[in-house]
Amino acid sequence: MTQLIIGTAQFGMNYGIANSTGQPSEKTIREIIECATTNEILYYDTAISYGSSEEVLGKIFGELGIHQQVKVFTKIPKRTKTDSQASIDDSVKKSINRLKTDHLFGLLLHNESDYLYLEELRKIKEAGLCKHIGLSTGHDPSFNSEILKNENLGLLQIPANLLDRRNLVPNILDNTAEKQIIVRSIYLQGLFSIMPQVLSVFHRPLRSLLEQLNQIAQNFGMGIHELALRYILSYLPSYVVLGAESLLQFQNNLAWFKRGPLDRDILKRINAVSYDLDFQLITPHLWPK
Repeated sequence: MTQLIIGTAQFGMNYGIANSTGQPSEKTIREIIECATTNEILYYDTAISYGSSEEVLGKIFGELGIHQQVKVFTKIPKRTKTDSQASIDDSVKKSINRLKTDHLFGLLLHNESDYLYLEELRKIKEAGLCKHIGLSTGHDPSFNSEILKNENLGLLQIPANLLDRRNLVPNILDNTAEKQIIVRSIYLQGLFSIMPQVLSVFHRPLRSLLEQLNQIAQNFGMGIHELALRYILSYLPSYVVLGAESLLQFQNNLAWFKRGPLDRDILKRINAVSYDLDFQLITPHLWPK
C-alpha cells in the first residue's frame, strides 16, 4: 500500500514554479502538520539543502510532542572527494539534532553521482542512526534500474508524473517488493497549476499536451491535480511525496490520495496521449532560472 509523505522543501525556502506566496508561515506549517497527525500521516521528506526546513520541522514536532511518532526522510548534499566518514556522520547527527528526533526513518544521498557513498550510509544504518538508506536520483531509467541492484540500497527516490514517464517502467516499479520506491515531482514543481494558455514562452510547447490532459481529467469529473496524483498511485510505488504551501492544499492532496489509483480505462486514455517532446521542458534543473 502506497504511503503519503509530506514534502517540505516549501517549509524552508521559496519553492515551486507556481508558488506566488513564498515560504509559508510557521503558523501555516503547524496547521498542516497538525492536520496530518490527526489523519495519521506521519511521513516527512526533507533535506539539509532545503533551507530551514529541518529546523522548522524539529521545532514544531517538539512543540506538538510528536517527535517520537514522525518518520522523517532527509538527504545529504552532494559529497566531495575530501569528505570523510566522520564528516558524513557529523552531518547526519546535526540533522537528527535539528529534527529533534532520536534517529532518521530514511537517509538518502541527494545526488545520484554519490552512489559510491552508499557503503558509508550502511555504516550509519548499522550504528542505529537511521532505519533505511538510499539514493535520490534523476530521470535516467537505465541508471535507476542498475542502481536498484546495489545491495546497500533500500530506498530509491525518483521523479515521475503525467508528463515525465521516463521512470515509469516495470523494471523499476516492480522492485517494490525488495526495494522501497519513492516518487516525487508528481505535480512537476507546480507546472500543472498553471493554466495552459498562460504558460511561459519556455513551456509554451507543452500547451497542447496539457490541454489534452486537462480535458481527460474534466471528462472523468476531476481536476488535473487529482488526475496527476492518482495516475502515479496507479503504478503502486511505496511512497509518494506531495508538498503543500497551505492547509487547503494539503487537505486536497489528502482527499485525492484517499481515492486511490485510477480506473484502468482512464489510465489507458492518459497513456494513449503522445508525449514526444523535448525532455528539457519537463526536467526542472534544466529550466531557465
